[in-house]
Amino acid sequence: MVEPASYQEAIITPDEAAVIAQEVRRLIREGDERSAWEQLRHLHPADMGSIVSALPRTSREAIVAVMTPDAVAWMFRHINPVQAARVSARLGTGILSTALAQVNPRMALDILRRLPGSHAREVAEAIGHPVGDPAVDTAPLDTAAGFMVTGFPALQPDIAVGAARERLRQLAHDQHNFTHVFVVDDGGQLIGQVAMIDLAMSLDDTPLNRLTTPSAGLVSADTPREECARLQRHYNLTQLPVVEDGRLIGVIPSEFLLSASVAEDTEQILQVANVAGDSADGPLLGSIRTRLPWLTVNLATTFLAAFTVSLFESTLARVVVLAAFLPVVAGQGGIGGTQTLTLIVRAIALGELVGMRARRLLTRELILGLIHGLWLGVLVAVIAALWKQNLGLALVLGVAMLGNMAVAGMVGAGVPLLLRRLGVDPAVASAVVVTTVTDVCGFLLFLGIASAAISLIV
Repeated sequence: MVEPASYQEAIITPDEAAVIAQEVRRLIREGDERSAWEQLRHLHPADMGSIVSALPRTSREAIVAVMTPDAVAWMFRHINPVQAARVSARLGTGILSTALAQVNPRMALDILRRLPGSHAREVAEAIGHPVGDPAVDTAPLDTAAGFMVTGFPALQPDIAVGAARERLRQLAHDQHNFTHVFVVDDGGQLIGQVAMIDLAMSLDDTPLNRLTTPSAGLVSADTPREECARLQRHYNLTQLPVVEDGRLIGVIPSEFLLSASVAEDTEQILQVANVAGDSADGPLLGSIRTRLPWLTVNLATTFLAAFTVSLFESTLARVVVLAAFLPVVAGQGGIGGTQTLTLIVRAIALGELVGMRARRLLTRELILGLIHGLWLGVLVAVIAALWKQNLGLALVLGVAMLGNMAVAGMVGAGVPLLLRRLGVDPAVASAVVVTTVTDVCGFLLFLGIASAAISLIV
């Protein structure tokens, strides 16, 4: 079988990937796994991994049965651990242990932790020591120690550039794309770093200390993943040195920093909808554990909205048509609040609110809410007047819409800011609070104004 190194990695669009996936499934159903593999083996490993991991279980088993360990390892290095674990679960101990021995130790641990216990233990025993450094084995996956590497280019300051290049050639087997060489003293204390481009362009007899610049973005082993991601984005860093009492103990390479940034941003997005840790094709039980508690909490808040409506039963009994417009006011407020909430949570995650006063932000969102509410209020009033031929109803509906959109803007901005001040992750609980407040306020405004001005409606 052709080895991965000789493959032509074609770059394809999502639509092209979907067509190939359909053809692969068809060939596997017909029992022609070899032809199915021919459809995949010329693809980029990231596309190959997406297609293989999305196959039904029996089809996935069939396709990996014709792949070599080298091909599996090559694919693993380009897909995320969740996808890799889905593929790994269908692999025998022999081929999986051979493949994991060739990937990054951190990724090997991530994959093993997502496998069933007995399978993971068998593979770990076959590998001998799956992650290399015992100090890293127990490191939490959401800290710098969890995804740093302990093999990195480090040289003494008095070495010449020519000798430094020769030393670096000995690291040619390393798979990571280091952008800098680290300069350390005899005790491993970090002095600074030298850019690879400077090392390549300088004369052979130039001392390394003449090219050394201070290292930026120093982190410790227990620095949270989100802080590492923030440093990478904010300072445009390509790698982060991990130090302990000034001694360089590890480096987070560029590809791991990118993975950390993507993981952190994805988690923030999922937390807004209270589905963090869930995936579209993940285990059913895991999805239930993730979603059901928040759906239960949301159910409790809907009863609060229902209780608010029940306070105005007499008004609804006199003017039944009001019930038809309740979802209009509440739903529009919920959407407006969620828009603001999403933007604020995103800004908090990216550090865009540094130096911005809460009063200024709330005032801005209030003005936006009033502008949006004015336009939507006029629009819904015109629709109500034309539909129900009732100017009083149109006026009540328009004023309620204006008020609820203003509330939505304030609450959408204020709730995540308040939760952050209280030390609670704004992405976790903000959506439930904002939706509840906009629903309740929408009902109170609409039905309260209607009760006060019922003579204009009947």
